[in-house]
Amino acid sequence: MKLERMRKVAVGTSFLMATASCGGVASNDGGVTDGNGNSGSNDGGSNGGGSNDGGSNGGGSNDGGSNGGSSGLIRYTPEQANWSTFASKPLAARHTAHDPNSVEYLTAASWDTARWDGTVYNPSRMSRADFFRAICPHVDQVRGIREVFYAQRPFADDRNPTRAEVDNWHRIAINHVRALVGYTSQDRQVRPDHCLFARALWGDQRQRSMMWDAEYPGVLNSAAGPCMGTSNPHCGATFLLSAEDQVPFLPEGHPTCTAAPGAEGIFSGPKSNIPWSVKWSRGLCNTLAAEGFWGGHVGPWFHRETFGFSFWDGDPANNGSVAILRAKWGGNSMPNLYCNPAEPGCDPANTGPGGR
Repeated sequence: MKLERMRKVAVGTSFLMATASCGGVASNDGGVTDGNGNSGSNDGGSNGGGSNDGGSNGGGSNDGGSNGGSSGLIRYTPEQANWSTFASKPLAARHTAHDPNSVEYLTAASWDTARWDGTVYNPSRMSRADFFRAICPHVDQVRGIREVFYAQRPFADDRNPTRAEVDNWHRIAINHVRALVGYTSQDRQVRPDHCLFARALWGDQRQRSMMWDAEYPGVLNSAAGPCMGTSNPHCGATFLLSAEDQVPFLPEGHPTCTAAPGAEGIFSGPKSNIPWSVKWSRGLCNTLAAEGFWGGHVGPWFHRETFGFSFWDGDPANNGSVAILRAKWGGNSMPNLYCNPAEPGCDPANTGPGGR
């Protein structure tokens, strides 16, 4: 039954391939659809249908507040995710903690350059290069992110943030990225989703280990796997555990996760020894430089309703190894409010939220 089920999932999955510069690994896979063949997964601007992944309500969590961290935050990254090297490697690389000021190679002057004055950046009126530099003055410095971090104080202990705090910080960070282009209304705020976080981890486990291969045989090199030794960068994208096997990864009583429509991105730019406050940003910035605002792998960062992240240390023994980010995106792909000037009929003077 498991074999037949996964074959059906694999057959129902389509792909939108693209390539971006991400730390030397060939693909960022943000265009792969996660669902059962449903349309609407090109997140460069379409508003294709979708649903909250696996039945999760995807509820948001507290910002952490100015007092630093919060005991009431919800953890979305499963405890089974191995983050041990992400705690030790940054300190071994001379970063004193996980906050922006503790990133050893980012100077105070560079952070001053990366401040945000509230300007809303309109990609319809800017070249790809200018828009990239506006959003990402450095691949580890999204504009304004330092000020957001210290306003929110998301980590109670900057040397040892909890999973719940890191998950919540990623929500805050993505919503800040959206604010840079004027996406500030409530319907534009991304929400974490338990199933997307769990499925991102299962996809990594399927693609980068053999831990599930005996129990879940399938079609080698397919979207559902097995994957070891294959060249398919999307292998594992639709891999699902049985309802029984899902239980340890999810909150008590959570509905079984399913392969709902969505998108997946695999970003190889982040590194294992970069502190948590900025580890994620190369996934966005490298891809934005390569594709621009309308790229299929960039779109979900700005337009999807829900998200789930998994970070995987590609070489635990190497302090400089990549921390591969598998990002899963769910819910609807909200309409892109900016027209692409390369397309007929685009009026850059009348585009953006409120026709900015």
